[in-house]
Amino acid sequence: MLNGNKLSGCIPLEFESLSDLEYLDLSANKFNESIPSILGYLFRLYYLNLSKNELAQAIPLKLGKLVQLNDLDLSHNSLEGKIPSEMSNIQSLVTLNLSHNNLSGFIPTSFEDMHGLSYVDISYNHLEGPLPNTRAFREAPLEALEGNKGLCGKVGALPPCNEHETKTHQKQIFGITFSLLACKGRRSIRIKNKTT
Repeated sequence: MLNGNKLSGCIPLEFESLSDLEYLDLSANKFNESIPSILGYLFRLYYLNLSKNELAQAIPLKLGKLVQLNDLDLSHNSLEGKIPSEMSNIQSLVTLNLSHNNLSGFIPTSFEDMHGLSYVDISYNHLEGPLPNTRAFREAPLEALEGNKGLCGKVGALPPCNEHETKTHQKQIFGITFSLLACKGRRSIRIKNKTT
């Protein structure tokens, strides 16, 4: 437990040698750069908290190897990219907090296989698309989902996915039509200029 200090720099790669480590809390420090993949080799970990740091880049795929993990908190960082589908390999996961990052794209459908997951917070990212059909997402409070780009599903005030997809499709059609009209307009101007 090294949380709540002013530790900075990279998370040391030497953590890999702590093969019997079960509990690691580095939250509320000033660790930066990326989450080292070597943490995925601490197979005995059941608790990992890296929240409230300055960590960036993508969530390493190797975290999916932590098959005994119960609690994972990566919130309040600057993590980006997609949520890796490999995380669904953590079948023992009970709580997952990815809030207040810059994660984007769709939530992996493989999360529907995480039957032990009971609490999830993905608020304040750039996530979109349907929520996985699991209890953790169905029963999530709206506060745990808000602040995203365009999530849909049968939860609280979220729009139904078919309605959401229709609106997205309409936007895409409008964008294509507008581009074609703009292109046609430029072409007619060029032709007119040639004739004059």
